[in-house]
Amino acid sequence: MGRVYLWMRAAFAALAALVTWLTLTANPDSAESGFALARAIAAFVFADPALGDKVAHFLAYAALGAFAFWGRVRFAAAPWATPVALVAYGGGLELLQGLGGVRAAEIADAVANGLGAAAGFAGALLAARVVSRVVSPRAA
Repeated sequence: MGRVYLWMRAAFAALAALVTWLTLTANPDSAESGFALARAIAAFVFADPALGDKVAHFLAYAALGAFAFWGRVRFAAAPWATPVALVAYGGGLELLQGLGGVRAAEIADAVANGLGAAAGFAGALLAARVVSRVVSPRAA
C-alpha cells in the first residue's frame, strides 16, 4: 500500500475522531467559529443561514466519504459497504447524542450525515474515474 493511501487513512481516522467528538460533546464551543462558513453556504444555497448546521453535517460526512474512498477504507468486501457503514455511523452517532440527555438527536442531522457520506464517496469515485481517463485514455 502506498504512502498516499496511508495518509488518506490517517486523515479519515482523524476526521472520524473529530466528528465523533463534536457529535457527542455536550456543547462544542470550539466548533462555533467553524460554522460561519457553513452558515454562509446555507445562506447562498438555501437562502437560510439557519440551515448552516445541516450544511456542516453534510460537509463533514462528505469529507469522511471522500477520504474513505481515497484511503481505500473497507468495512466489508463489497465496495458499497463503506458508504453504507458511514451512513450507519452517522445515524448511530445521532442516536447516541440523543441518549446523552444534553443535546437532542435530529433526524435531519442523520439525513444530512447520510447524504454527505454518499455524496463524498460517489464524488471521489467519479473524480478518480475522470482522472484515470485523462491520465491514461483508451486507444480509439
